[in-house]
Amino acid sequence: MNQDLQRSQSRRRPRYDEEFKRNAVELLESGERSAVQLGRELGVSDCSLGKWKRQYGRQGRGARSAHGADQSRIAELERQLAAVSRQRDILKKALAILGQEPNNSTT
Repeated sequence: MNQDLQRSQSRRRPRYDEEFKRNAVELLESGERSAVQLGRELGVSDCSLGKWKRQYGRQGRGARSAHGADQSRIAELERQLAAVSRQRDILKKALAILGQEPNNSTT
């Protein structure tokens, strides 16, 4: 059982903090080294560097801010739609009330 614990610990991937990832992305975006070279120097796979670049890189930040702007625009349009739907329902009820003929119960 002790061997299983040692094997599972040796298989664990190292965890890198956000600062490390951001610094690695800055080095990658500087263009001085390729992703493969930088990965070897840092002990990280080039696939991880690519993922971090999408997440923390210049383009990633721009995409996130655009995504945030899109989300706020969608939320605003949903609020407007809800308000217009409420107005429509009120108008429907008012037209139904105005369109009713008075009951003639003198027959």
